[in-house]
Amino acid sequence: MDTQIELSPLIRRFGVLVVDDSAVQRHSAVELLRGMGVEQLYEAADGHDALKLLRMLQPTPAVILLDLEMPGMDGIETAQQLVQEENCPSLLIASSAEPSILNAVAGMAEALGLPLLGTLRKPLTQQTLSLALAHFESTHVKGVAATPPPQVAVPALAEALQQRQIIPYYQPKIRMADGEVAGLEALARWRQPDGKLVPPVSFIEVAEKNGLIDELTLTILDQVLHDLVRWHALGFNPTVAINVSAPSLSDRGFGNAIIERTAAANIPPSAIVLEITESALVGDLAAALGTLGRLRLKGFGLSIDDYGTGFSSMQQLSRLPFSELKLDGSFVRHSPDKWQLRTILEAAVSMGQRLGLATVAEGVETQKELALLYSLGCEYAQGYLIAAPMPAAELPAWAGRERERLQGICRLAAASRGG
Repeated sequence: MDTQIELSPLIRRFGVLVVDDSAVQRHSAVELLRGMGVEQLYEAADGHDALKLLRMLQPTPAVILLDLEMPGMDGIETAQQLVQEENCPSLLIASSAEPSILNAVAGMAEALGLPLLGTLRKPLTQQTLSLALAHFESTHVKGVAATPPPQVAVPALAEALQQRQIIPYYQPKIRMADGEVAGLEALARWRQPDGKLVPPVSFIEVAEKNGLIDELTLTILDQVLHDLVRWHALGFNPTVAINVSAPSLSDRGFGNAIIERTAAANIPPSAIVLEITESALVGDLAAALGTLGRLRLKGFGLSIDDYGTGFSSMQQLSRLPFSELKLDGSFVRHSPDKWQLRTILEAAVSMGQRLGLATVAEGVETQKELALLYSLGCEYAQGYLIAAPMPAAELPAWAGRERERLQGICRLAAASRGG
């Protein structure tokens, strides 16, 4: 018996537009939706008709249920055109196409910023439809019309750096073998005098383009070192990862500054892990190798961040002195349900192990993802399942309060593997 999930009132009220060239398939989908309590239902036979209808309808339907294989404008082109629409419904793709094609289209939709509910293989059932539509609230809030936050002015950023308004928030990383907090990632957050936070997307690129990124990184490092001194006195001894930008790797003085400041704080270099994205290695490789080599020689940890999203290869990884490989969250998300992502994760973890690198998965949000990573042999996990980023002052209490829960989710992950 199918289990029906309560639909969002917005879907019930504003309805669904079903786009399919088959009248039989459209009718079947409409009847399923009507049986789920959707009040407003609209139909279109191809992408052209769907776009015309969307522009006419007020209010816009909450969801568009879109077939891929249609004459005229197919579903892929229709999805691409939806980006241009002033009011874009949440998108649910339904097709008989093979899973690899559905995954590719889903990736395209996400890259375009479309509010994607998911992909379904035909024939549709009330259960598969209701499960997909249950994701409506989160995609509706995001919305395709959302605009990125405005970038800040350079003088304002320079002043914020001088006044130490940019501070580290720490996201914990746990060891999956026992659930203990093994490390933290320091993430730059700009807290204004009124208490409001400026998102990193508004100022990191500005810093990189205007010669402020070294100062920003070193400002974060100074505060991390200060926090480590206090934590060590409390018996809390995590490693802390700091993100390093591509332009900084080309500057010999930047590497010297890290070495000197860490020594002055009397913190062992092994307590600091420098995270470098793959894309940072496609510029001045000779300069980057020199900086990374010196830092690794001094005992700093080096992590290749967002692995799988850049241009690295086995050969390049073997040439660089990394100690850690960090798997990008885009491969972790939904991996329990997509065999392609599981295959990529398995290959990445295996490669890291062969190269003698610690493997860290970021973006872990569900117990199923943690269990899969455990089964693949990934050593560390980071993400909202463990904790959101937090100020330094909150960490010791959080670690004590959450220790039992973290151990519990790791035991559950191990048991899932065994079961």
